[in-house]
Amino acid sequence: MAQFGLLYVGEPQFSSPEEGQSNSQRYMEWLNGLGDAIVNRGIPMGPPTRVTADGVSSEERADRLTGLTIVEADDMDAALEMAKNCPYIEVAALDVVQIFEMNM
Repeated sequence: MAQFGLLYVGEPQFSSPEEGQSNSQRYMEWLNGLGDAIVNRGIPMGPPTRVTADGVSSEERADRLTGLTIVEADDMDAALEMAKNCPYIEVAALDVVQIFEMNM
């Protein structure tokens, strides 16, 4: 099986605390429903600081990476099917990427 990263992009925007709580509960149910496919349940991420040859920047970006879940799936199509059911996509974006091992 291949590994895939489900990358949470952007800060979720809720119309009320109740909506946020409901989404969070449905997210946990979805996550628990993935069962043995889960390699890493989740890695929340704080705001980034970008380092380039031109310097360092802490510029706020709406499309920043906010978290990561790692799953195993037969292929990209199977990983996309998992992602399609994630409640996070109702309030922000989810990118799916295949993870490759580096043979060094």
